[in-house]
Amino acid sequence: MSQEPIVGVLIKRRKQAGISREKIASIAGMSEKTYQRIERGEADMRLSQYRAILRALEMTDLDVALDMMDVQQVSTEDVASASRMLNNEARQLLVKLMVMIFLDRQADKS
Repeated sequence: MSQEPIVGVLIKRRKQAGISREKIASIAGMSEKTYQRIERGEADMRLSQYRAILRALEMTDLDVALDMMDVQQVSTEDVASASRMLNNEARQLLVKLMVMIFLDRQADKS
């Protein structure tokens, strides 16, 4: 099996956090061997394992998605999807912020 992009993100984040495979496996409630097999692409990860690993790394699904997209390439659909997670007041503030940024950039061009 080849490495899935999600697994690549989890490996990158684990290494950035300076956490060993053994520690993540322990926190996630699985054997180190199972975790190693997931990282090496030798075993498919179950949803429950994915959720446990996310909790161990203190990550969310959105963190994984943004890492996979390399945040530099965010589309309008991505912004709309992310904003759906916000309450109405937060969405209104987000729109105001975006308008302010747009107007500021327009003023800089003049």
